[in-house]
Amino acid sequence: MNFDIENRIHERLPKYIEALKQLVRIPSISFDNFDQKFVLQSAEAVKQMFSDAGFTNIQFLMPPSGRPTVYAESLTSPDKPTVLLYAHHDVQPTMRENLWETKPFEPVVKGDRLYGRGTADDKAGIITHIAATEQVRNLLGKDGPNLKFIIEGEEESGSAGFENILSQHAELLKCDAVIVADLGNFAKGVPSITTTLRGMTAVAVTLKATKAPLHSGSWSGPIPDPGQALCRIIASLTNADGSIAIPHFEDGLIPPTPAELESYRSLGYTETTLRKEGGVLDCVQLNVPEKEILESLWRRPSIVVTAMEVGNRTNAGNVLQDSAYARIGIRLAPGMDADACAQMLVEFMQARVPNGLEASFAVEDGANPFTTDTTHPFFTKMASSMAKAYHAETKFIGCGASIPGAELFRKTFGDIPILLVGIEDPECAAHGENESLYLPDFEHGIVAETLFFAELTNKK
Repeated sequence: MNFDIENRIHERLPKYIEALKQLVRIPSISFDNFDQKFVLQSAEAVKQMFSDAGFTNIQFLMPPSGRPTVYAESLTSPDKPTVLLYAHHDVQPTMRENLWETKPFEPVVKGDRLYGRGTADDKAGIITHIAATEQVRNLLGKDGPNLKFIIEGEEESGSAGFENILSQHAELLKCDAVIVADLGNFAKGVPSITTTLRGMTAVAVTLKATKAPLHSGSWSGPIPDPGQALCRIIASLTNADGSIAIPHFEDGLIPPTPAELESYRSLGYTETTLRKEGGVLDCVQLNVPEKEILESLWRRPSIVVTAMEVGNRTNAGNVLQDSAYARIGIRLAPGMDADACAQMLVEFMQARVPNGLEASFAVEDGANPFTTDTTHPFFTKMASSMAKAYHAETKFIGCGASIPGAELFRKTFGDIPILLVGIEDPECAAHGENESLYLPDFEHGIVAETLFFAELTNKK
């Protein structure tokens, strides 16, 4: 059976790639300062694909933001298991377009990769679900599982309305398991199931000293510089080794078990690999030794300055700026709470504002970390299906990124299996310039999900 499925999917792969290209051409950036008509256009395109595939009950589930989540069904029989398939159709901004080697929203195949914003994160997940459903229906007809689809429209901007969608439509979305197709493999050709995710939150801080910018020659000296004041506050957040200096910030941290640490180290990840994949300059020293790299990425928190603004680089002059701004992002390890950690960050910075500068803080919606129990039989079936599809052993890994929906699914549906998979790889540059999808793993991912669907109705 595996050989027949692989052949059929290989024959259909050009069609699936073309469908993915159609979605990638839509610049569905879900941040407020971009034109949101494209998010609606993207949702309409997904809706049409569901219709063309013969799915039923296709509809928009609308969050307060108006960025549609698309729902559809492909049901068989009440006595069959029901799986909810998640992906998202919105994308990140393009970042520095001058660094793209191809146009971000004109998908191009170069070698074995498809380039374009959203190719890997996460429009490939949508096509994987559609393609695998098509294949399992051809293979098993009404003997296959019930499949429901939920394709979010604002994951990249924080999933602010997703909890509302899940709570309002819990009965419609009711299922026995969830597949979140928004993760990646440990390496190209290495099938991986993610078992932990870091959470995230962010705080924007603005310091203000004067009503307007001033001539630096006439006014600097007695008047404090907001830019330097902000830099001192930011520098106080971490120690020299990058560890977080905020008292009690890590009190709830759940450390990895000895078995988990051994699993991480068995992956053979090296400092050389990290430097190559991350483009780390040779002169830069890492914050942790080689043996702790994966633990640091997956099971420890971090603080990152994601944006900072004091004046304007292209129009810099001899000016004492009136204000300084920074956005401080936090990645939270398992056991930590997004709201509590954001509040601790605000209080820590507030206590360190010098010279009585006016300080304002804005806390963004956060997402808590996620862990899962892999003993459920569905994990065994998925691991087996992935191994057959990739012709390689399936690895259980962690992820330093955040998927807000993962914890929300658990909150909505209880203790059901939530399988975190995907076809990103360390070279895909998700969220960066020149994002791309490794096409062989795109094909393997479709095969794996098809085999998993077939296995769900196998009583053995």
